[in-house]
Amino acid sequence: MGGSSGGIIVRQNAVTVLTDPTVHGQLPAAVTGPLDPVLAKDPSTWSSHECELVGKAYHWALCNLH
Repeated sequence: MGGSSGGIIVRQNAVTVLTDPTVHGQLPAAVTGPLDPVLAKDPSTWSSHECELVGKAYHWALCNLH
């Protein structure tokens, strides 16, 4: 595995989780508004800001969905 390959795997898994209808349907609109365009892009092209948006959404889901 190359040096950056792990980040791509993590990003792809975040997309899988955050686009799952069970998770995505429970995210607040304030989160999904800026998040959806990022999730539609190739994860390897995300900017630092986009990674931060995904991370915050993932964190919210992890802490608030039971």
